[in-house]
Amino acid sequence: MPEEVICALELEDLNKGANCGNNMSGVKNVYISLKDDVASLPKLPSNRNSYEDFAVLEGNITMMNGKRFYHIYCSRDMGELKYTTQGTFGGKSLKANLEIYHPGFKPKLLGFIASVMNSETIILARLNNGDVHMLGDADRGAEIGENVEATSGKAVTDNNGATLAFVYDTPTAQIYTGNMDSLIGQSTEIDDEINP
Repeated sequence: MPEEVICALELEDLNKGANCGNNMSGVKNVYISLKDDVASLPKLPSNRNSYEDFAVLEGNITMMNGKRFYHIYCSRDMGELKYTTQGTFGGKSLKANLEIYHPGFKPKLLGFIASVMNSETIILARLNNGDVHMLGDADRGAEIGENVEATSGKAVTDNNGATLAFVYDTPTAQIYTGNMDSLIGQSTEIDDEINP
């Protein structure tokens, strides 16, 4: 039986962010897990009274025994997360589109693409503003997008590597505020501290 959602929302002012807030753009770090390796996922509050109740998840991600999330390096200024509306009035939803660039046209990268092409995943995307967005849920994971492209480049000064894209259909953005330490374990090449 689906969980009952109590929606007592009253509209709020949506003002400009504070001048001292972090409003940096772009994607900083991306972590990935196979959906089947995740034991449980947080959910949105069942009582929704504010705008944030429609986006900020409650609880922690828990993993199956011995499983964790893995880090995907994202080149600086080459990562973006977008939410676009889709559907007709009365049935609208969002499509999350995460696109990052990973340098190096090497077997490990090409093998990664081949191995997750048809897999459902859970993605955690840490933005430069500090927020962590979760793509995927218990019923449906994020999938590789249509515009993934790996290239060797032509000129010796060209980029070589892959544009990695993940898509996820969702009723709302999902902001994860739970623990990260236990999820990523021994991940390497992390740009900064695990928790902001």
